[in-house]
Amino acid sequence: MAKSAEGIRITWIGLVLNLLLGVAKCFSGLLLGSKALLADGAHSLLDLLTDGTVLFGLYMANKPEDAGHHYGHHKFASFAKFAVGGMLLAFSLSLIVTALLDFHSGEVDLDAAPAAVIAILGLVLKEALFWWIRAVAKRLRSDLIMANALHHRMDSLSSLAVTLALVGVWAGGPSWAFLDDAATLVLGSYLAFESYKVLRRGVDDLLDAAPAREIIEDFREHILPVRGVVAYHDLRVRRIGDVFEIDLHLQVDPELTVERGHSISREVKQGLQAKHPEVSKVLIHIEPATEGHIVDRGISGAGSKSSDNSE
Repeated sequence: MAKSAEGIRITWIGLVLNLLLGVAKCFSGLLLGSKALLADGAHSLLDLLTDGTVLFGLYMANKPEDAGHHYGHHKFASFAKFAVGGMLLAFSLSLIVTALLDFHSGEVDLDAAPAAVIAILGLVLKEALFWWIRAVAKRLRSDLIMANALHHRMDSLSSLAVTLALVGVWAGGPSWAFLDDAATLVLGSYLAFESYKVLRRGVDDLLDAAPAREIIEDFREHILPVRGVVAYHDLRVRRIGDVFEIDLHLQVDPELTVERGHSISREVKQGLQAKHPEVSKVLIHIEPATEGHIVDRGISGAGSKSSDNSE
């Protein structure tokens, strides 16, 4: 709950800052005659939509299980990640199309010096916000908050392109206005690539794709060392939002009581969740450690005759 509250708080901070920056840039763009600054302000206001989506995902993921959602609401966070990635990709592609259509030199009537100063201030604020949110996302191990941090980085890069264009017009005169479209084309291509990765992570979550192999191997390390575990098989891991769910078949000495077998499975579960707070659920099916299971499908511990077998 504390981690969720921290994630919601930092997202609200980003939302308010986007609102203030967007209004300030749009007003300044209109006042100074800078279309680039006006577009940058519109981008900041567009960020309000993604901030709202992230808040929705965090809120829904924090809701407990109920009669209509037996597995909880973490999928809402995955859906929010997918939506954020989709919006980022759409915006990035629109930047590329606009740059390709409008790539030309032209006369502009703007007061470039104050417009450039405003763009620089916005760039500094957005970059600082990115590093702040990124630190929170890494501490909370939140993919959703990290996706939002990346969005702020994209916005700061957009502000950088606008700043360079305005400084170029300021230094070289109206004939350098083509720098705006050139920077937009490069920026749009980079944003499209990064937003695709965010979108892909959301799709993988919604389709229950297995996480990276190193994550699964890290989970494996905490199973066999538990005393009483002979072997295991059918280990499956999926990411749901910002948490993982694990299920496996755990094999123990067939002579043990049901109570002792249950105790061993509880130790495995508690050990996994203690080492990895991002693991939400661990479903364990207890089986007798028969030779057939171990040889054909299982990973065995040092106490097994088939300790060299692997899945």
